[in-house]
Amino acid sequence: MKKITKTSFKLHSCLGLFFGVLYLFFGISGALLVFKKEIEYFNNPPMHCCVKGSKTISLNQMYHKVSERYPQARQIMLQTFPRNSCDTYEFMIFNYQDNVSDNYLYCCMVDPYSGKIVAEGSFSSLQSPFFRWLYAAHYSLLIDKPGRLITAIAAIALILNLITGVIIYRKKIFAVLVFKEKLNRKSSRTLYSSLHRIIGVWTLLLNFILFFTGFWMNKSLFLPSEWELISKKEQNYRTRANIDQVIKHAREIPNFNPIAVKIAADKKTDIIVSGEFSDTQNPLYFGKGSDVYYDSDNGTWIKTIRIEEKSFSDRFYWIMKQLHRGDYDSFWIKILYVIAGFSPAILSITGFILWKRKGRKEISKKHK
Repeated sequence: MKKITKTSFKLHSCLGLFFGVLYLFFGISGALLVFKKEIEYFNNPPMHCCVKGSKTISLNQMYHKVSERYPQARQIMLQTFPRNSCDTYEFMIFNYQDNVSDNYLYCCMVDPYSGKIVAEGSFSSLQSPFFRWLYAAHYSLLIDKPGRLITAIAAIALILNLITGVIIYRKKIFAVLVFKEKLNRKSSRTLYSSLHRIIGVWTLLLNFILFFTGFWMNKSLFLPSEWELISKKEQNYRTRANIDQVIKHAREIPNFNPIAVKIAADKKTDIIVSGEFSDTQNPLYFGKGSDVYYDSDNGTWIKTIRIEEKSFSDRFYWIMKQLHRGDYDSFWIKILYVIAGFSPAILSITGFILWKRKGRKEISKKHK
């Protein structure tokens, strides 16, 4: 067992040193993204504070305005409905890519009274709202497919860090959980060591969930097919259905709450209104996991597929996505995610300090 522990310690140290900066970045950016809506809406920024008029333009007009603005879009999605009467409609645009590292996501916020675009930009540019940039940086390091592959590898590395950490501290885990293990302030080294151990144990499960789900969402990058680029169309398809009528029908479906609208722009495909049913029992199914399909030519209803009716793989993927984002209404669950999000950053810093101090100690021994 000593040999396994020694090997685990070496692997734990090497992975922590090699991927430490990424752990630091993913932890801090992920923690901020949990409260992205609350932070962004704070103090009523211009992009979320329109001058209220006597009437609004139709959602259908907004869609066509955005469609004309982005003629090379593959898909246009109404990402966010206004939170109040003075807020904007936010569209997410999926463009084609010339290279695997090109950003393809753009945001476009439209004033519902004037019809003007009040904010827009590439997710890879800070000209767009900050949290769009942070989102792209968090999941793809701003280089899309290569970045997503790196995040998947980093997620595997941190899972291995967690496993080796369990092996190294296996005799201390129970003591930490029952509060018998306390911060050792005898020296700076013992302080950092005990802090590293305590935080690692208490955030073990949540960190495993966060990084396993992060890996799962990007695991397709290990397949060659995911690296194929979709060729541009000379002329994109523009839906003829009235988006307002589609939303009106979706809101009339019993217990259904529309959250997003997906409209294909590269070919004739059904309009999909995604949302949640209030009578869904499983809390892991909450969010826009259910879909209502409409004909893109005339807007007639085609079918409704609840999250409970989807295949196991689709349901499992949705659960992974929700668990990773922590996009729940509970304030305390979000706080828990923030704590877990900052823990890799703290573990990276304390781990690096311990490694550096150990290196100095070994050097001083050699010179004695």
